[in-house]
Formats: sequence, C-alpha cells, structure tokens
Amino acid sequence: MPDPILREGINNEVGRERSKRRWRVARRVFLLIALMVGAIFLVGVWEESSLRFGQWQVQNFANDLKKAQDDDYRRAMADTYGGKTPQETLRMYIDAVEKGDYEMASRYFVLSKQETELESLQSSPRKNVENIVKLLKESVQSPGGYSFDKREYVIHDPLLVDFIVYPNGIWKIIEI
Repeated sequence: MPDPILREGINNEVGRERSKRRWRVARRVFLLIALMVGAIFLVGVWEESSLRFGQWQVQNFANDLKKAQDDDYRRAMADTYGGKTPQETLRMYIDAVEKGDYEMASRYFVLSKQETELESLQSSPRKNVENIVKLLKESVQSPGGYSFDKREYVIHDPLLVDFIVYPNGIWKIIEI
C-alpha cells in the first residue's frame, strides 16, 4: 500500500495538472472567442468603410455629372450658330456647304459632332458633297415631324435629317 503522504502528493500533482489543463482550455476558448469578436468587429468596420467609400464614389460621380451637365448647358447657351427653326438651320448649312465654307457648315451641328462633320466634308469628293446638297434642298421642302416634347424634329425624305433645339432656342443638326 502506498504511503498516505505520497498518495496525497500524487493527488495534488494530478489536481494541479487538471487545473492547468482547464486553464489552458479556458484561455484557448477565451482567445478563440476574442478572435471571433475581433473578426466580427473588423468585418463590421470593413463593411462600414466600404459602404462609406461607395457613397463617396457615388457622390463624386453625381458631382462630376452635374458639373458636366452645367458645362454642356453653358456651351450650348453660348453656341448661337443655327436657325430659329429646323428648316432655317438646314438652309444655313446648305448655303455654307455650297460656298465651300465647311468650317461654318460644321457649326450647324450639335457640339459633339462638329469636328466629325468638318472632317467628313473636307475628305469627301466634291461630287458627293454636291449630290448630298441636292438631296438636302429637297429635304428642306419635305414635311418633317416634331417629337412629343417639341425638342426634336426629323425629316425623313429624301434624306434623314435629325435636329434638336438647344436651350437658347437655336436648332442644331444631330445627324444627316
């Protein structure tokens, strides 16, 4: 039979090992819980910052869009080349082309198409330009139609000619 003092020492040693094991398990559980709470917190912070960043991007985009609209409006208001009616604008365009003033003719187009139209006129053979002018003279006499809001006008025959009215009341050619 083992000595009672020895048995008590063994029991104390086993008790201490169990106690240490419990503390290690408790520390690991606590650390795991702390890591999970920290991760949840970080995910929340990340999502909140991502949301705020997204809102900031949307706001910047909206501001840029508003600025571009304001710039376009100012340029449109300053652009006075064109007539008070679609037909008047088309006649002005035809006159400029017949005179060979392609730069002036291109100004009767909407701002975004002026450069393209100038290049097209300059690079087209004179015979093609004369044929187009002939057809456009017929188009001036053809009935067209206004859009529902009266901001666009289209002539369909013999050539399709599309117009838009600028905020200053001047009609511009969108497309021929």
